[in-house]
Amino acid sequence: MSIQKTQVTIAIITCRRPLWLQRLLKSLIKQKVSDDIELNILVVDNAGEESTVDVVNQIAKKSKYSIHYFHESSAGIVFARNRCVEEFLKTDSQNLFFIDDDEWPESDQWAQKLLDKKAEYKADVVTSHVISVGGEDTPSWAIDLIYGKNNLVEGDSVNVFYTNNLLLSRKVLEQVNPAFDERFAMTGASDYHFALKCQKAGFNAFYTNAPVLEEFPKSRATVKWFLKRGFRSGIGFTRSHLFEDSLIKTVFYCAAMSAIRLLRGIGYCILGIITLNKTTFVDGLFRLCSAIGTIAGFFGIKHNEYNTIHGQ
Repeated sequence: MSIQKTQVTIAIITCRRPLWLQRLLKSLIKQKVSDDIELNILVVDNAGEESTVDVVNQIAKKSKYSIHYFHESSAGIVFARNRCVEEFLKTDSQNLFFIDDDEWPESDQWAQKLLDKKAEYKADVVTSHVISVGGEDTPSWAIDLIYGKNNLVEGDSVNVFYTNNLLLSRKVLEQVNPAFDERFAMTGASDYHFALKCQKAGFNAFYTNAPVLEEFPKSRATVKWFLKRGFRSGIGFTRSHLFEDSLIKTVFYCAAMSAIRLLRGIGYCILGIITLNKTTFVDGLFRLCSAIGTIAGFFGIKHNEYNTIHGQ
């Protein structure tokens, strides 16, 4: 008697990082899922380079799971993510995973764990955290800072989630479509905006302990990069709420958040100086820049973070 299988898809967007993509694909084809799951892998390439195609073809020959490659010619992370959703919705797949090309699952049970918890919690969305690991010569202060300490526990309900470790049910993507807003094409924060739209649509989201690892390259481990990231995140936060909330609500909420970020930033900077802790001090600077960015978002200011490709 044949088993009726449920199709699920793991989506990856990539751009000029063939070695990292190769590492991820090698990890994904080792994932262990139950016999009633048919796992597929979807790669959307935002550069269309031959080296990326070669990597996909090389891994596909060794994989028991189907790997499908598509080239998205419109430059920008939003266009690549939406292409993933578009290709997913053409299939009978019921669940879509997102994982970044600079990551890889900590466990070969990663996909199954997210699926199991989705069923257990009757969830529309399941997410988990990211553990940063340093590339060669990446300073420890930057590795400690990028994601900080994970304070979520198993089964926590969450309102904010990102596409770096995510499982979405098909009905979410059928209803919230297009999923990712083109106004965030090169700026980042499209996944925060997507989470906000999901929340307003009434979908639930839960955390489970199924981390992925991310290589943090030395090229990002600078104070300047963190300051730009803080500024950009603040802008993206405000723009997201401007697009989804009333102006009055957004003004009061973002002004309050900017004040909180400002006070916390000052506190962390002072603590970092007292303790001679660079991670804490730069965290404070990050929060100060986020506070400034939160206000800057009201004035149409943008920072195009994804013009520069880090990694290999």
